Amino acid sequence: MPIFEFECKDCGQKFDLMISNADKDKVKCPQCGTGNIKQLISLFNSSGGGSKYSNLPPGCAGCAQQGG
Repeated sequence: MPIFEFECKDCGQKFDLMISNADKDKVKCPQCGTGNIKQLISLFNSSGGGSKYSNLPPGCAGCAQQGG
């Protein structure tokens, strides 16, 4: 099951949940209880295999695409 990151639009609380894709619309803020939340863009990591970007500093994958 995937982990999704959310932010409450009412109180600003950010939180992660391991929840099915089908149940994302039922999520409530753990701090204030509202359903007025938005899903944030989350990064993911896959295990195994190397990357051609493995020697670059963190967050520099775009540098490699530009030839730097």
